[in-house]
Amino acid sequence: MKNIITSLMLAFSVYSYSQTEKETDSIVETSINALDEIVIVKKKVLYTQKSDRMVFNVENSIVSEGGTALDVLSRAPGVVVSQDGELSIRGQQGVGVMINGKLTQLSQKELANYLKSTTSSNIKQIEVITNPSSKYDATGKAGIINIILKKPSNSGLKGTAFSSYGRGRKNRTNSGINLSYNKDKFGVYGNYSYTFRGEEERKKYDQIQYTDNTRQEIVTKNYQNATTDEPLTSNNFKIGTTYEISPKTNLEAYVDAKIGRYENIANGRNTLLNAQDQLQFDALTYNDSKEKWNDYTYAFSGVHKFDTEGKNMTFDFEYETSKFRSNQFQSAQNTDQSSSTVINDRRGFIPSQLKVFTGKVDFTNPLKEKESIEWGFKAGLKNNDNPSVYEYNENNQWIIDANSTNHFEYKEQIYAAYANYKYQMEKLNIQGGLRTEYTAINILQKTLNEEHKDDYLKWFPSVSMKYEFNENNSVHASYSKRINRPSQFDLNPFRFYDDSFNYSQGNPNLVPEITHAAEIGYAWKSTFMASVYFSKTKDVFTEVYVYNPATNTTVTSQINVDKSYNYGVNITNTNEIYKWWSLNTLFNVFENKFMGNTVNTDIIDPIITFNLSAQNAFTISETWKAEANAQYQSKSNLGIYERADFFDFSIGISKQILANKGNIKLNFTDIFNTNNFDIKSVIGQTGINKQYELDNRIATIAFTYRI
Repeated sequence: MKNIITSLMLAFSVYSYSQTEKETDSIVETSINALDEIVIVKKKVLYTQKSDRMVFNVENSIVSEGGTALDVLSRAPGVVVSQDGELSIRGQQGVGVMINGKLTQLSQKELANYLKSTTSSNIKQIEVITNPSSKYDATGKAGIINIILKKPSNSGLKGTAFSSYGRGRKNRTNSGINLSYNKDKFGVYGNYSYTFRGEEERKKYDQIQYTDNTRQEIVTKNYQNATTDEPLTSNNFKIGTTYEISPKTNLEAYVDAKIGRYENIANGRNTLLNAQDQLQFDALTYNDSKEKWNDYTYAFSGVHKFDTEGKNMTFDFEYETSKFRSNQFQSAQNTDQSSSTVINDRRGFIPSQLKVFTGKVDFTNPLKEKESIEWGFKAGLKNNDNPSVYEYNENNQWIIDANSTNHFEYKEQIYAAYANYKYQMEKLNIQGGLRTEYTAINILQKTLNEEHKDDYLKWFPSVSMKYEFNENNSVHASYSKRINRPSQFDLNPFRFYDDSFNYSQGNPNLVPEITHAAEIGYAWKSTFMASVYFSKTKDVFTEVYVYNPATNTTVTSQINVDKSYNYGVNITNTNEIYKWWSLNTLFNVFENKFMGNTVNTDIIDPIITFNLSAQNAFTISETWKAEANAQYQSKSNLGIYERADFFDFSIGISKQILANKGNIKLNFTDIFNTNNFDIKSVIGQTGINKQYELDNRIATIAFTYRI
């Protein structure tokens, strides 16, 4: 079935046709500050292609309704989501995530939980920005994903109420309301959403230990499996106000709160065999991790327009305080009567408090009729306090584990300044800029009374251009330099246990990744877009593992590898097959090449990977619409791992009701249950194969009503 659908998708991409007209192009965009827009289709489009980004119009997608932000991101062009919620773009990890243009400060795990608890009904667009201008933060070697939420209405009392129910292996519900009231110079708005996400995953984790890196002679075989129950509950609300001081000055203030809890209950088994398949160890395992968090953001922003046409200033100040707590309990019961091995129960108390202040001021100055310059400043101060305590049970007493317990405090300061120049001629549009960021880091391990300080100044140039040969043909090109800093969790050297036999620990010697990325593209009739891209990353992060057969324990960490290359071709094609049927096809071919010593080898074989996505939209009548969307990605490499190919096929149908104020949507995601996450190691003395049977096959019914 997978091969048949893939062949049909390719056929649609190559042989279909289009009669769309050219849309207006502009190098200046006041709200998002993007370059040279090319609208793919004339109707309510699913994708919009720009020179530096692809825009996914979520509100026009039926199958995205009733899901979460993380579900929607997995359908964004070029984006892949791992089983842990880590994002990658075009096969590259290290992605900056923004909400309404503001960079998030959450860890990968906290961000994944937040995205799982954010309903897709509140999302307007998702921008995949591969080469951001110097106005954006330089973070994220693969680029930036900007999640744009729906804005309140401009006048009167307006609002939207929504509710959905979904069923996979577990139940999922989501309900909420958005309200806004604007009169004269004053406006107030607010929203609230409640999310419950039931989820069950099935995991297999097989390891084979060899005598050496040639992998010819086996020493031991280890087989682990587990079934997890992962309920997540969240309450998110936001309330804000706007005020027009004068026709030239507007102010806005809001409070944004995220309160949630998550539990991971896993029951499994761990079996160890020798080379002759004789039982060495056999245990039933149990893991219970309970997490709670509350996150509050207080923001104040404004815009002032000067007397000169096009000259303005914007400012934005934010203070975020977040508390996170994880309580863990892990046990393993040895079922092998002949073995004398005893596994102690473990428990962990892992609180974390994050405080972040960010402030920025941006100016736009017209120089001449066709020229303008943007410039500004930004400061970011972060403090994360993480006093973790681990204990193990021995002789019915809980004893502190000195190897895992640690009080870790992380302080980070980033100060930035930038200037961005724009010049628009009749056929040639140019934008170029330079950003500088000074970073100061102070790491204090209070348990060991050790302190580590680091500071560095980096420069980040960027440039982009577009040239129109005529009304139907144009080319664009862009370049940017990016940085991906290790997080405080990547640097913390103490242990974080997933279960009794697997734990991860940070590496305090990690240094930032630096990436140079370039892209050149061609567009024809706003219908066919093709681009070639290339990037080189120095000191690239790579996950590594060490297996100890004596204790049957695997330790996962990260190191810096010398460099990596990412290059490929991206093609977007839009076709109106019939008046009632339109097709958006995205095709991406890429290869990742890693160079440098990793797990006692200098060679990681590169893999040519292709990703194909076909989004079909059907207009049945004025009130009935449907979608059928498919995505396939071939085998790819993630550092020392190979990821198996995966396929996703989803359908949806919607009906306008109640005088077109209401809408009912029914969708089925991952119908064939083929969007799983399977990886295996390809180098080293230990062979690892991880299989995650994810809970992606979901049936959802959603109702939305415009007040």
